[in-house]
Amino acid sequence: MSTSEKKNTIKHGSKGEKTKQHILNSAISVLATHGIKGTTHRSIAKEANIQLSLTTYYFKDIQALIHQAFQLNSEKTIALASVTWQNAFNILDKFSAADLKKSTIKQQLCDDFSAMASEYIFQKITTQAHSLAVEQLLFTEIQIAPELRELAKQHKAALMAPFLRLSQHFNKNSPHIDADIMLTILTQLEYRHLSTPVDLIDKEELALMTHRIISWVIGIKP
Repeated sequence: MSTSEKKNTIKHGSKGEKTKQHILNSAISVLATHGIKGTTHRSIAKEANIQLSLTTYYFKDIQALIHQAFQLNSEKTIALASVTWQNAFNILDKFSAADLKKSTIKQQLCDDFSAMASEYIFQKITTQAHSLAVEQLLFTEIQIAPELRELAKQHKAALMAPFLRLSQHFNKNSPHIDADIMLTILTQLEYRHLSTPVDLIDKEELALMTHRIISWVIGIKP
């Protein structure tokens, strides 16, 4: 293969990958607004503003397309959560085990983590609504689409990982229970605000609720 042919192949591959990503991102939007039944090659092509033949060229099987859209959405959600909570752990790791028993330090950590968590939740609700809706859809669809069950299991484990890490600093006996409760409450807090207009979201209430759950995990008495 000549140098020019190699360059053309690379360019074509790059363009093809961008097209696939565009189709998958469009599928995420369609899933969020129309659910699985309304997610078809035609509806995705319309959302992506491309020819129908392109979606069928890259994804002949609509079920495979939907599964990959769920996978991409999961990866994006986990990446965002990882960045947010890594900032919290950068603060936490500065303290020794003895420090973490001091009430003043625990209170400061609780305030810092609550501020981070409530802002993270607010941003997800207001700027990542489609992603959040598809995440919720993933968990509800596993009852009728068993092929999504393993992905949902992996997604939940990845989301729970930072909560488990946080809980292990303050609960040596059953940190996984605290982490599961924390994940459940915070994700339900996100889901219940999906249909709330942005200007009606009470940021103060979000802050108070995240503060309450984090103070409980850290072990601060009300």
